[in-house]
Amino acid sequence: MDLDHLRTQIDQVDDKILELFGMRMALSRDVARVKSKTGQAVFDPEREKQKIDEVRRRAPEGLEDEAGELFHLLMDLSKHAQVQAMTKRTRRPYGVLGRTLGHSYTPIIYRELAGLDYRTFEREPEQLEEFIRSDAWEGVNVTIPYKRAVVPYVDELSEVAERMGNVNTITRLPDGRLRGDNTDYHGFKVLVESLGLDLAGKKAVVFGGAGGAGSTSMAVLADLGMRAVSIGRTGEDTYENLDRHADAALAVNCTPVGMFPKCPESPCSLDAFPKLEGLVDIVYNPARTALMMEAETRGIPYAGGLLMLVAQAAQAVERYTGEVVSMDRILEVTDRLSATERNIVLIGMPGCGKTRVGERLATIMGREHIDIDRVLEDELHTTCADYIGRYGEDVFRERETEALHRIAARSGLVISCGGGVVTRPENYPLVHQNGIIVMLDRPIGELSKKNRPITARDGIEALAQRRMPLYRDWADLIVASRDRAENTAKAVRDALPPMLP
Repeated sequence: MDLDHLRTQIDQVDDKILELFGMRMALSRDVARVKSKTGQAVFDPEREKQKIDEVRRRAPEGLEDEAGELFHLLMDLSKHAQVQAMTKRTRRPYGVLGRTLGHSYTPIIYRELAGLDYRTFEREPEQLEEFIRSDAWEGVNVTIPYKRAVVPYVDELSEVAERMGNVNTITRLPDGRLRGDNTDYHGFKVLVESLGLDLAGKKAVVFGGAGGAGSTSMAVLADLGMRAVSIGRTGEDTYENLDRHADAALAVNCTPVGMFPKCPESPCSLDAFPKLEGLVDIVYNPARTALMMEAETRGIPYAGGLLMLVAQAAQAVERYTGEVVSMDRILEVTDRLSATERNIVLIGMPGCGKTRVGERLATIMGREHIDIDRVLEDELHTTCADYIGRYGEDVFRERETEALHRIAARSGLVISCGGGVVTRPENYPLVHQNGIIVMLDRPIGELSKKNRPITARDGIEALAQRRMPLYRDWADLIVASRDRAENTAKAVRDALPPMLP
């Protein structure tokens, strides 16, 4: 049998496969119409598992894995066709409902996860019922203060939402009914599991466990087999008697303490928990709260709230469209969003080019540039060199720390620091909490010495001997600064983690 004959036979088989594939996709669209009438979800994980098991049993010997992969692909294509058929009837947007939303990460997250037309809906309490009963949206996420208030306006609740008593996701079913769900439960569960710890049977302390987010966290921890204790300002377990829970293996912050702009602040110290194995903080701005930085210093695994935000959104996407978002995709979007929102903080020896490189980097990346020395000169109404000459370096460093406290708490900036920022240890958490710290490394012989009073006083070699270890210890990245500022700025950009477009 020659090669041409074999290829002809393959072409004949392929023709049959294509004909059957067309029939299968047509039937999938018919299924979508039936589901639209009955209000059924696109994704039926139990039926899918049974189907794959059956395919593997019936597959030719030795081709079980390949057959399973083939039918996984077929079912994914069928689900996609069903979603398209069920959503073709409307182009209504999705969005987040709240009273005062301000800057929100959620539209970015839903765009990245599923390409949804996602908006913010700010409504006053008296507008709530009218909005929920309107047809202006296809699916909506609900945030403070409406998570409980919307419950009377939905037609049914998921098991989790009914158990929690609050709703953060409302899906418009094909028959027009509204279904309330709580995807925060899933998001928090992913957050805890991301620590990779065996916590079953151990104690967890939950700061703010009596609140809305806290009650969800308490439920998840109980379902994970933990003994969760709520810590509040009043009641049996408070911040005044934390020593009662010295055996806690997990600490969870469900309070807004430490959230921008009041950062870095902390509801308490971790000193009370000598057996602590992990920390979870649902705050996501700043990227590292004071509690997270304390855990980092102690070598304790920790997780911040951005992963929870993306994971709960991924489950909401599944509720809206039937499309399942993989954990790899959740982690990728989390990492890219985190890098996008972080400040890029430039440190290094006086005269290494931090200001000029910062200006060029901000232009390249479309960010705002802030030079700490220039901010201080505007506030002090004199140059930094003159101020140090008049009042001394210690007084100047105090003013520098005050400026950093305000500026470094913000997000998405390029910040050029003065060369002496590393001389005060208290400055590190200020820039680390929300920043990617980049050291510009320039040979000592090429450093500019003009208008550098401390360089003139101490000598460049002695200054470098003291400071260079500190720069390297603080830096997340080290980039050579040896030619034009434009080229160095591009080198910094290329060294940064992947960001969202």
